[in-house]
Amino acid sequence: MKAAILGTGSWGTAFGRHLAGSWESVALWGIEAAQVRAIADEHRNPAFFGDLALPSNMTASLDLATVLDGADAVFMILPSQAIRAVARQVHDIGLPDGVPVISLSKGLELSTLKRLSVVLEEEIGANHPIGVLLGPSHAEEVVRGLPTAVVLAGRGADWHSWQPRLSSSTFRVYTNHDAVGVEIASAFKNVIAIAVGLCDGLELGDNTRGTVMTRGLSEMARLGVALGGDHATFYGLAGIGDMITTCTSHHSRNRNFGEAVARAQEDPQSLLDHSVQVVEGAVMTRAALKLCAKHSIELPITQEVHDVLFSGKDPRSAMRGLMERTLRCEGE
Repeated sequence: MKAAILGTGSWGTAFGRHLAGSWESVALWGIEAAQVRAIADEHRNPAFFGDLALPSNMTASLDLATVLDGADAVFMILPSQAIRAVARQVHDIGLPDGVPVISLSKGLELSTLKRLSVVLEEEIGANHPIGVLLGPSHAEEVVRGLPTAVVLAGRGADWHSWQPRLSSSTFRVYTNHDAVGVEIASAFKNVIAIAVGLCDGLELGDNTRGTVMTRGLSEMARLGVALGGDHATFYGLAGIGDMITTCTSHHSRNRNFGEAVARAQEDPQSLLDHSVQVVEGAVMTRAALKLCAKHSIELPITQEVHDVLFSGKDPRSAMRGLMERTLRCEGE
């Protein structure tokens, strides 16, 4: 089998290395010439993984048609705001009917507030199964073969039959009927990771971190259910599992970004502009507040993160605002 992976970043490279253990060939497409050359010619990606060797059946190209040719599945591992444009290119090149397209990207399209699987279906068409593969999966650990479990959901295919094709002894794939909840959870946890990073940067301690994560989970479930997700999904791998990982790991770009904002006393936009990797939580914060207004729900942590990032609010004032809100029952 041949896998086409669109994206040569850390996650695309790590997932490709994983698939190369059981698939005949893995081809990556990217727009960064240096990364593509390194993967194709030297079988490594020093921009993210130093001299770590990549398998010989894993290659890369700047030509999208070459990567798509003969693919048995296409995996989208790109920044969320780039998904539509690349999906349109995939459509224009053409895929044989029935070839599944699976997104491993976490986020929503800001301009439309649509889930990425919806964007893929709109651009690539109904003749292709559309899936998502999401969960607690830092590239830095997957590439080393450390045990990881994720969730596969979508429409148009027997996804149970895809579980063994995507799994290994160190990468376990579960299925879930609730693609809406899985996508919303995977996107929203980045907002809470920024909030936790802000608290860590202010050195507010473990009690604060636990509080923000727990109340953040409530916000995630509140938003996800309003959008049609199953409440139980937010207490699974794509929800609380990914939130724990993203909020506590030194690999987390969203948590690290929040900490840098609190410590640097620097304009958050300047930090975003100089970030090597996309901080998806910053985009999701804006999307979540738009959805919050549309569905008349309350997301206080999200609101404070937004005000710190985009309205110049001091992080300490943001935390004080959360602590001084009207007292209420925990279930509200």
